[in-house]
Formats: sequence, C-alpha cells, structure tokens
Amino acid sequence: MKIIDNLFESNIINELKTSADEHFKSRLLFNDQISITESIIDCHGLYLSNSKYFPYSQRCWNIFCLKVKEHVVDFCAEYDVDPFNVIPFSCWSERSNSLSSEYEDHNVMDDLEYAFDPDHQVKKTFIRSVYKLSGSLGVLMQDSSLKRREVELKENSLFIFNGTDYKSTNIYPPKIGECNLIFDWYVNDPFDVPDWILPIT
Repeated sequence: MKIIDNLFESNIINELKTSADEHFKSRLLFNDQISITESIIDCHGLYLSNSKYFPYSQRCWNIFCLKVKEHVVDFCAEYDVDPFNVIPFSCWSERSNSLSSEYEDHNVMDDLEYAFDPDHQVKKTFIRSVYKLSGSLGVLMQDSSLKRREVELKENSLFIFNGTDYKSTNIYPPKIGECNLIFDWYVNDPFDVPDWILPIT
C-alpha cells in the first residue's frame, strides 16, 4: 500500500473539481448512477470528459490519468511488474450528497463480500488507486480473511493498493459535495490484447 500526498498543483485541482461538478450537474446518466452512493461508473472517462478516450478534450483528465499511471507503475515496479503490462481497467467517481436513511440502512460490507465473489472477477491482478479530490471521504478495506481496515486520506492525496487482495468501499461522512476519483488498473499477465491503453509516461 502506498499514499502520495500533494499530487497536483491548485490549478489542476480546480479544473478537476469544475469538471466533476459539471458532470454531476448535467452529464450523469441514469445507468451511471448507484442509488445508495450516487456514484458514477465511468469506464474510459466517458462523460467525465466530452471525449470518450484518451487523450481527452479536457486537459485536467489527461494530466490526471498520466500522473496516476506514473505512480501506479512505480508501485508495480516494486513487484517487478513490466510497465507495459499496467493497463487501465475503469475510472469512476463517487460523491456523497448526504447520509439518508436509505444509506444508513445499507451495509457497505455487502458490497465488499460481493467483490470477493470469484464469479464476478476478471482473472487478473488488480491495482486500485483512490484520489481524494475534495472532502474527507475515507476508504474502508477488507481482505479475504474479512479483516477490516479504515484508511483516512488528505485532500489531494493518492492511495494505491493491491485491489485483488483488498476490496474497498468509500466511507461517507454527512457532508455535501465530497468526491473521490477511483481508477482501477490490472496487470496484463497473461497477456490479452487490451481495449484501452495509456502512454507509460
């Protein structure tokens, strides 16, 4: 596990916030939305940007993707993973609006137990990166032995960990307008032709 603080300069942070706000206001599609967390499942940057694939029309998403990949590659290098094999899987964003009674009744650990179901997994090693854009959202993690761990993140920090060994969900405090950007990657070994790649640097 690795945490990198102070990832971006203030101008990029402001651009990311503006773009995320615009997405939530006008481009969030019904099938992107999960009713409990009001999160968007935003594979390949679709609808976070006006363009579908990298490079995006908005500078901030290009900078975001390349910077996160740089740190994910560094993380994987500690395990002798070839940078060529580090492939984007999905990128998405979660935001809390409020703690409703619906959310209070929801057991977030059900999500983690579902995530551990091997029938719902791609057979690759996954790396999860969580970037805290705004607010104080935390990350609740659980390993296959059901041991839980809570990770607090500062704003403008990136948290990287093995997404195969540890499943996670966001912790939502009762505040409006908080946002984490979650980007999942996989190690493309054994090799399959990827449908989406980013430059290594």
